Amino acid sequence: MWLEKTIQQHTTLCGYIAATIYIFINNTVNALSTWTEHNRKGISTTQLWEPFVWEYTSALSLLVLIPMLVVIFQRYPIKTTPPLQQVMIHIVSSLLFSSCHVLLMVGLRHLAYMSMQGNYDFGNYYQEFWYEYRKDVLSYLFIFFIFHSARWVLEPTPAYEQSPATSHQPPTQFLVKKQGEEHVIKVSEIEWYEASGNYVNLHSNGRIYPLRETLSSLSNQLATAQVTRVHRRFAVNNHKIKSVRFVSSGDGVITLKSGAEVNLSRRYKSDFKLALETPKT
Repeated sequence: MWLEKTIQQHTTLCGYIAATIYIFINNTVNALSTWTEHNRKGISTTQLWEPFVWEYTSALSLLVLIPMLVVIFQRYPIKTTPPLQQVMIHIVSSLLFSSCHVLLMVGLRHLAYMSMQGNYDFGNYYQEFWYEYRKDVLSYLFIFFIFHSARWVLEPTPAYEQSPATSHQPPTQFLVKKQGEEHVIKVSEIEWYEASGNYVNLHSNGRIYPLRETLSSLSNQLATAQVTRVHRRFAVNNHKIKSVRFVSSGDGVITLKSGAEVNLSRRYKSDFKLALETPKT
């Protein structure tokens, strides 16, 4: 179906258009409701255009800031960012989001009132900011939920790209679908593998690609490709290792050529050392 194909090819744009339509319909209803409330007794100091200015300036400011939130959500994915760090990141980014929203919104309202020969009074900025922040947090959480729900729904199971004639050989690359786009990820370019629920995150060239697979199965398939399990959550590409250091507990830390560090569990230390002694292919 053409619509489904269009959404898959232009996921971000379609999501933004849908958000725009929803926000303006919602804010139009809010503006009409506000106008009705102000005129319930037949006497009002509010002109018809004012509720629309209030609601539409808020909507425009929100739409300008949505791309910033998308960048933050992409930069700190749920699957790979520790919970405490996630909480701190979203507290700070929600405050930044609300501050920018209020400043843009108030600035646009001042311009609108000036064009209508009027004067806009936002009130006490400190008190009004926290009032607006409470509403912005709900908007922030709603966008967060929609973003991650869309990723979960639209991100299909990645597939191995492998010839049937060489099915006994380890895969040399993966065809991964991420955010509606297909990426060919070469095994030789993957630095390390990280288990994350039903997925394994492939870390390659500073980017992360989720693959629906278990780490145990994947490390077994890639054993002959010099990929070694080093922790219950991690496996590494032996070709990408720069150095290894051990601590008194028997655990270790593997430093990769990119500078990334991966924990080495003493449970896997013997197999890891054996894999490093095996000639590279």
